[in-house]
Amino acid sequence: MISFTTKISRTTFSSKRVRIPDGPSLQDFIETDNPNDAMERYRIQMKLEANAKRLRLPPWLKRTIPSMDNTNFTHLKKQVKKLKLATVCEEARCPNIEECWSGSKDVPSTATIMLMGDTCTRGCNNTSRTQPRSM
Repeated sequence: MISFTTKISRTTFSSKRVRIPDGPSLQDFIETDNPNDAMERYRIQMKLEANAKRLRLPPWLKRTIPSMDNTNFTHLKKQVKKLKLATVCEEARCPNIEECWSGSKDVPSTATIMLMGDTCTRGCNNTSRTQPRSM
């Protein structure tokens, strides 16, 4: 019997992802005898300050908002519009569209194209997109 095996190389981007800086990890809560000890280390002020409209996020949870001036992002957006393609990212109004479309030196730009135009083929009713015709 002859068998053929092929090795499929996989590219994982988990090592390339940006981690939330200085925040508590699951390990912090597991290693301590009392989980409250880990929470005490990351205690923040959880009351509304004077003249404040809302509670502030802890510094380890804040992220910088990327600028929309990114050349990769604008180039991909222009290409998608020029080719009259519908993307899942735009149709679902994804808040992370800039991360995927801009890419970086190590991570390629990605966009998920909808093959049936703006008609979503998923069975959920969570979006405001055009539903597919019944068969």
